[in-house]
Amino acid sequence: MADQHKERRPWGRRLALAGAGLFAAILLPGAATALLPMPSLELWAIGLLVLEFSLVFAAVAVAGVVLAVIARRRRPGGGRGLSAGGRRMAAVLGAVNAAMLVAALLPAVSAWGTARKHGVPLSLAGYLDGLSTSAGRGPEETIRYARVGGEDLMLDVWRPAATVPVAGRLPVVVNVHGGAEDAPQSPFPRWDAWLADSGHVVFDVDYRFFRPYDWKSSPGDVKCALGWVVRNAERYGADPTRITLMGQSAGGYLSLLAAFTTAAELPPSCDVPEVKPTAVVSWFGPGDATAEIPSAFRLSEAVRRLLAEETWPLAEEDWERASPSTYIRPGLPRTLLIQGGRDILQPAEHTRAFAARLADAGVRHELVEIPYADHQFDLVWGGFGSQIARHVIRGFLSGG
Repeated sequence: MADQHKERRPWGRRLALAGAGLFAAILLPGAATALLPMPSLELWAIGLLVLEFSLVFAAVAVAGVVLAVIARRRRPGGGRGLSAGGRRMAAVLGAVNAAMLVAALLPAVSAWGTARKHGVPLSLAGYLDGLSTSAGRGPEETIRYARVGGEDLMLDVWRPAATVPVAGRLPVVVNVHGGAEDAPQSPFPRWDAWLADSGHVVFDVDYRFFRPYDWKSSPGDVKCALGWVVRNAERYGADPTRITLMGQSAGGYLSLLAAFTTAAELPPSCDVPEVKPTAVVSWFGPGDATAEIPSAFRLSEAVRRLLAEETWPLAEEDWERASPSTYIRPGLPRTLLIQGGRDILQPAEHTRAFAARLADAGVRHELVEIPYADHQFDLVWGGFGSQIARHVIRGFLSGG
């Protein structure tokens, strides 16, 4: 029986070696999407998910290292094990899985440090809590807020769920989605529902996408929506004197531009009163339209060309007028800037420079930078970046 056991035992080592190889084969392509230039935005989005779910890949890497160690070790008593070549392969696979483990832990460990800095209690239980593209419920109402240039402009109204206690008029959040011509309002409804259940009336607005040689239409639509909200605030139990303008990416840019300009500098696109928001939140939104996206290793030429084609052309003299940074001055609304440290579309150094200009002008502001987070990390609801953002936003909205 002992001889038969010795004959069968190498199969266990071989299975462990195969498992270590399988896990390395899973990890390497995932790492490539997060670290190497991607030829398409779709593959870039996969890399974003890899970064946000890096702890899952860390667990896979741990399993790969353990299996490689099992495959490589010698049997006690000099029994049969893997050949010398098999043991060398086990050593290589162990090193690959160990390297992937270190790489996978970096985003989580860095986020943990940022969370401690801001006093955020991160939840491992909520880490795998899905994406923000569904909310379990829809908006209370979808309504047209204006018709401009023959186009209906719509918004979704989100109010606290029936189970959430409400007292008096609630502060307002006007949410402006990121840039894509066919994107409707409320593309990430889980954020709208969360903001509403945190004690706000949320208006998630659509707008006319950027028009060639026309920098005023899109932010003008946002100002049009602000005026509509003020006129209709009583109808929804909202307080028109407490309005936060919030946006992601292009929506963050439009929020900054609409909040920082007067009606004389940038009029609403419809007949509404001028509204001055009390606060503005920009998620990775460009503050300086004149700043070009710098060369970056992860930004492939194909993606760069695609982004260049989507950027609306302006007259040379309009780029500065289309920049929120042009209008920085004392007395602007409180501003929260949320930025990913590895954002390839809105570089972190650009947002830091914008925050420095706000500081020089004496504008109350806060910059929260999440290391290793990429553009649109708010897509992942349970990710550490989104957990940090929720904590910071909650404090910012209640600290007016």
